[in-house]
Amino acid sequence: MSSSRRRPFRSASALVLLGATCLLPSGVAAQERAPTDSVRTLFVSDSVPGFGAVGGVAVDALGYRYLADFRNAVWRLSPDGMLERFADGLYGASGNAIGPRGELYQSSFHGNYITRVERDGTMETWVDEGLAGPVGIAVAEDGALFVTSCNDGSIQRVAPDRTVTTFARSELLACPNGITFDDRGDLWVVNFNNPHVVRIMADGTVTSAAQITGAGGNGHITFARDGFYVTQFRGNRIFRLERDGSVRALAGTGQPGGADGPALEATFTRPNGIAAGPSGDVLWVNDLVERPALGRGATRVAFREIRLLSLADVLAQVSSEAGVEGLEEAYRRYRARRPGEETSPSAVTQAYAFLSGGRVGDGVALLRLNAESYPDDANAQFHLGEGYRYTGRLEEAAARYRRVLELAPEHGQAAARLELVAGG
Repeated sequence: MSSSRRRPFRSASALVLLGATCLLPSGVAAQERAPTDSVRTLFVSDSVPGFGAVGGVAVDALGYRYLADFRNAVWRLSPDGMLERFADGLYGASGNAIGPRGELYQSSFHGNYITRVERDGTMETWVDEGLAGPVGIAVAEDGALFVTSCNDGSIQRVAPDRTVTTFARSELLACPNGITFDDRGDLWVVNFNNPHVVRIMADGTVTSAAQITGAGGNGHITFARDGFYVTQFRGNRIFRLERDGSVRALAGTGQPGGADGPALEATFTRPNGIAAGPSGDVLWVNDLVERPALGRGATRVAFREIRLLSLADVLAQVSSEAGVEGLEEAYRRYRARRPGEETSPSAVTQAYAFLSGGRVGDGVALLRLNAESYPDDANAQFHLGEGYRYTGRLEEAAARYRRVLELAPEHGQAAARLELVAGG
């Protein structure tokens, strides 16, 4: 397995410096391949004494990553690659989540309790009743925790005052494992013992939203880029799930291994924890690599990064010689392959990059494609108006600004721009 450079521990607090060099697919320069989702290994736990199996992964707003080891500890990896033992003395550290002030909530599966860990490492048992094999945690805006109880097939709500109540129970919940909120306030849960991905409404109603079949053992789930990413522990794969229930493989071949490279050619071994970075362009996954004789020798854990291809990545590769036709083909192909993904912000960013780089026709064409794809989005219509205004097409710009004001009457910028272009 490929791994980054590592240095020995520098102190009793167990610090390891991890190299940040990006690993390209073996023997292939980046420019020789079409852009794609890619996997690289950040570290393997050979040089991290005491690192156990694989629990949850959480990421805070500053980019610190928290890895639970399903034993005694949680490890924190800084944005600049410094790994430290962040919390210790746990009992089966499983799922975790970041609270509204950057604090970490950590489940102890074997101890049936949740620990709150402040950013300075101060630990406090947050709740130790009403839980039966707690795994995943999702934090609501008001600070309430929603916790999967694997052993009794329920979702528990821990109020800010630490009161525990049963929020949802259903035959669809079979060792519920991972849990996350989407951007609409609904909870999504994956089960370890059945293929159902369930959606739970604010009133606790449980419905099956999808099934991720295969070898089973679905682990954790995270929400990013208008969809969900799920690890399959026994299937050695990571999946992308859309709101409509459609599922596609994102990474892994299904065969166990530790190969990096293009995501669908890379291999994983029992991936479990997963979390998305603040920008939504990167996923972090931990997976487990055991020695041939189970129980003999040290357990090895790999921490992997999946870099998600964006629309801007694809369009930036389209040469100016391809013309508008080539740009349109690349745009439509990307959207067809990722139908549930919100692409408007990425398209606008790339369009302005084209405009500032002198590819004016491509920039305006991309803004037009984006506006056609999102006809009821005021932001998409406004930026097309800006593209027309920039190129002197004032009547067409005015029409776009009027459309913006139909969609969003309080859009002050559109009103000002309309007055400007209508006045010549």
